Amino acid sequence: MIQVKILELFSQIHRRVLKSVIPVYKAEGLAMTEVIVLRKLKVKGPCRASELAGLIGISPSTLTGVIDRLEAKGLLERVADPNDRRSVILKGTPALEEFSERIESAIEKELQNVFKSLPSSFSKRFLEDLEILQQYLEREEGEKDEKE
Repeated sequence: MIQVKILELFSQIHRRVLKSVIPVYKAEGLAMTEVIVLRKLKVKGPCRASELAGLIGISPSTLTGVIDRLEAKGLLERVADPNDRRSVILKGTPALEEFSERIESAIEKELQNVFKSLPSSFSKRFLEDLEILQQYLEREEGEKDEKE
């Protein structure tokens, strides 16, 4: 029962935070799928389109349209995979770095508004607890992958 409550709370918090940052993305002319693609690419680094589609959980054909739009905006580029002529690697452009800094700054400002009523000690502890949870889940996921 506690796990269900945790999922409900994470979902509610996620919706509240997302609601406050969506206008930042919309002001930049981005759809949420585009945001997710850019974020994954920034965190993961250059990767194949098929790999990125799998990470995000969308079909490669859907990703193609998203990539086309982001490439037209100059935020990512397709480069030939040196190991496989049939494949392309997606990578961020220098414009993505500048864009990401601008977006992250605007999001930070929005999140400060969301969390401003909380004591700073709570926010710091909350972040530390979430990082511990993430490390635990990543370790557990790695153990599952080793067994398979």
